[in-house]
Amino acid sequence: MGVMDRRGGKAPTGQGLIGRRGLLLGAGATGLALAAGCSGAGGGGGRSLRVSSYGGNFELALREHIYPLFTEATDIRVDSMPQPAGLQFLLQLIEANKAGQTPMDLCISAPVDVMRGNAAGLWRAYDAAQIPNLSNLPDSYVTRTPDGVAAVGAVGWFFTMVTNPQIITPTPTSWTELWAPGRRNAWGLAGTGAGPMYEVTAATYFDGPEMLNTEAGIRACVEKMAGLKANTRLWWESEGTMQTALENGEVQGGVYFADVAETLIQSGAALQVVFPQEGPVIDFGSWCQPSASTKTAEAHEFINFMLTPEAQNLIASRMNAPPLIRPELLTLDDTVRAKVTSPTTPIATNLEARRLHMDLMVQEFSQMLAS
Repeated sequence: MGVMDRRGGKAPTGQGLIGRRGLLLGAGATGLALAAGCSGAGGGGGRSLRVSSYGGNFELALREHIYPLFTEATDIRVDSMPQPAGLQFLLQLIEANKAGQTPMDLCISAPVDVMRGNAAGLWRAYDAAQIPNLSNLPDSYVTRTPDGVAAVGAVGWFFTMVTNPQIITPTPTSWTELWAPGRRNAWGLAGTGAGPMYEVTAATYFDGPEMLNTEAGIRACVEKMAGLKANTRLWWESEGTMQTALENGEVQGGVYFADVAETLIQSGAALQVVFPQEGPVIDFGSWCQPSASTKTAEAHEFINFMLTPEAQNLIASRMNAPPLIRPELLTLDDTVRAKVTSPTTPIATNLEARRLHMDLMVQEFSQMLAS
């Protein structure tokens, strides 16, 4: 299936392994050449922290709106850098870390890369006592190991249905619209066996994503997904491919990231974001610290700040991304809340299924597409 990007898609080749917000702005970085183009977040005295995050709008919003507040509060300068995506980046980071040459002190990792990094001894465990605001975060966004806290939730993202409202009327209310007989050759759907179509199908036609914990459940889910083939014009693996297809009208809608779709809408695209009654699929990235980094105190202070309501409110308003701390701690206006929260309970990505059965999920999905 090629090199996966941070959320189970396929990172584009030939452009460097760039994050999805890098695709939106044409930004990004290749390999581990991250230090070039670093930008500070103001003062900071003698203390500093190198922080990498997904490129483009995402890194820009953090650098302009959030890191300066952290520096003001702690006198720690943030050197911000765009982060590549994909398994190749993780493998390079593992090797650099072994050599004691990690290019950043903190990075954002998707759950599958948190697991891979833990297995390779890449991540340093945090001292939870040094992160008192960790109590603001639900346990589902905290990765714990026998050595301590290995990863702390940074930001979430929704996979939702997106449609062209000039073509798709009335507005759909259910994921079942993807299977509707009248939608032949209409959609762009996530075309990777590690992606969200498993959760979409399991929640819509079965008892939920827990079925993916068994091989029989995976195969039953794939059999139902085969019914999408006639309606799918594009099985996308690169986020940029789907973005282009939405912008040029190649597809009438499909499955995409809600925050990116909101950015496209703000740019004038004929697009609407639909939260199906079964719920959007939610996934998230976590703050991880390579063990070769020596900035442990600074990392604890940074993560503690990022878990404050102030920082999480800014993530929601500036990035159109769902904040991860407990909802009662947030103060969002109605417009922002409508963009970053779901009116129905989101469908959680089944990380345990991917830990146990990733190879089978990818294999069965690939065979379904090829048959």
